[in-house]
Amino acid sequence: MNRYLPLFAVLALFAGCQQKMADQPAHRPYEESSMFEHKQSLRPLESGVIHRNQKLSDDALLTWLTPAGKSIPADAEWLKSVDPTGKTAPPPGAPTSNNNFVKEFPFELHEEDFRRGQVLYNANCALCHGGAGHANGKIPERGFLRPPSYHTDVNAVAKDWSTLSINKETGKAEPSYTGNPRGTSRGFYRYGQEQTLKTVNVGYIFQVITWGYGGMASHDTQIPDAADRWRVVGYVRALQMSQAASAADLTDELKKRLDQPKTAKTAKTGEKH
Repeated sequence: MNRYLPLFAVLALFAGCQQKMADQPAHRPYEESSMFEHKQSLRPLESGVIHRNQKLSDDALLTWLTPAGKSIPADAEWLKSVDPTGKTAPPPGAPTSNNNFVKEFPFELHEEDFRRGQVLYNANCALCHGGAGHANGKIPERGFLRPPSYHTDVNAVAKDWSTLSINKETGKAEPSYTGNPRGTSRGFYRYGQEQTLKTVNVGYIFQVITWGYGGMASHDTQIPDAADRWRVVGYVRALQMSQAASAADLTDELKKRLDQPKTAKTAKTGEKH
């Protein structure tokens, strides 16, 4: 019987170690703690604390609002339609005017910045906005909320639409139009402004990426580097220019590629030069 005593001793030792490691004194987030008055183990940061690598609000990379955008006066006509009491005012950053947002990028963009913006756009944005910004990504293709197109209709006829609704007579899904023309900002439209996404100041696009809007969530977690978000804005601008570019503005080499006849491969896949 005594020969089993060392084995029992070893098992008891391991059992004790396991218990100590599984039940650590450290608190998990949101777990109740008797140490603090409010019983919260997860403590808020003290006022004025700046965590490592945090950028201050006056950093150029985080200055997408103009002084007018940071302090928006209440518009009397807008208040009548939204709040007859006159007590509601648009919050800071509301797209009541294009002048609320900065016009210039906080740093000069080079080819590598646009390439970085392309990678981030394809990874985070194209699934909804589409590869070229026509709002035809795979997510809205499957019936989810459709974002606005980055591009306007050359004939100024097409309207913006966000969802599909079933026609009771035909039983088919049809676009549910929002009322504003295709390629216009839904944020500005909410405040009675018809502003195309081609002409919005770059600060507004940065704000939407950072804060989110409508069915689009904030992307400051997916793209935590503010400089990278500006690079995505730059790539969005490049997409807008590419879809409305004139052949006369192309280099001679690109003109030759544009004039090349379609091969059997490109004809089959529908690839455009």
